[in-house]
Amino acid sequence: MSTVRFAVLFFFFCTSLFTAPLRHPNITPEFLESLKPDYIDEEFGFEKAKYKIENREGWLWALGPDLASKRNNEALSFVQANDMKRARSILEETKLKSPQNVCVRYNLGRVYLFFRQHNEALTEFRKASLIMPQYWMNFFYVGRSYELIGDKNEAVYYYRLAYRKNPYDLVPLTYLGDLLLSQNRLAEAERVYRYCLRQDDGFNDALIGMGKLNYLNRRYYDAVIWFRMVETNRPYKKELHFYYGESAYYSRMYPVAVEEFQAMLNYPQDAIFEKVSLGRVRFRLGQARRLSLQSDQ
Repeated sequence: MSTVRFAVLFFFFCTSLFTAPLRHPNITPEFLESLKPDYIDEEFGFEKAKYKIENREGWLWALGPDLASKRNNEALSFVQANDMKRARSILEETKLKSPQNVCVRYNLGRVYLFFRQHNEALTEFRKASLIMPQYWMNFFYVGRSYELIGDKNEAVYYYRLAYRKNPYDLVPLTYLGDLLLSQNRLAEAERVYRYCLRQDDGFNDALIGMGKLNYLNRRYYDAVIWFRMVETNRPYKKELHFYYGESAYYSRMYPVAVEEFQAMLNYPQDAIFEKVSLGRVRFRLGQARRLSLQSDQ
């Protein structure tokens, strides 16, 4: 074989390696088990930080004496007061002066997600993951940002990576399950949710996932049973109220549907309203009210 012909064939071989479509493995029980690391790093992130950090309800508070830490915490006080615009302004200003502060980057990413600035959020979380690669939630939010942008392949990768870094936290896996649901990969989504429930049989997000799975399969009464198991005095996805209301409505449990649709309207910023409109929820609430009154007569 001539040198020129060999070089051409080698070029096309290498090109095919890099242009072939990515193939993602099926989500089997064995694959989920393989995500766990061989050893667990007990110092997941904050013990290795240059300054003390506390995670309070998903936000990073910096306890250092520097000005950036104080400004970060000032911004979070505005988050607690529901003044997200002021929080964004402070964090953006602080980032320019202290670009290596992981708390500022992470919290700004979360604020950007609130405003649905998904590309900007992705930039912040990617930077935060470089500053503190041992903190798994940086990678979770990279995945979340990719999903909201529409790059589901990257989202799957980062959800898996976040779980691998901390298999004690099941949140990334439930988001993986939800992503599989959105791709109509129902059997794989069910494996993910049931795997989570084997680790924690009362994990709210997995219970909600099983309810949504049954809702999509039009097993509305079964969905209601799953949704009833969710303990709302603990953290949970607020989309529960929409799917619970819909399932109760189709199961002719109209008073329950009324209660759930009313609850859903209390969270107008929830991500569910990227899929359904406020008008639809209000319309369904009106229908459920009328049918509830008719059933009482």
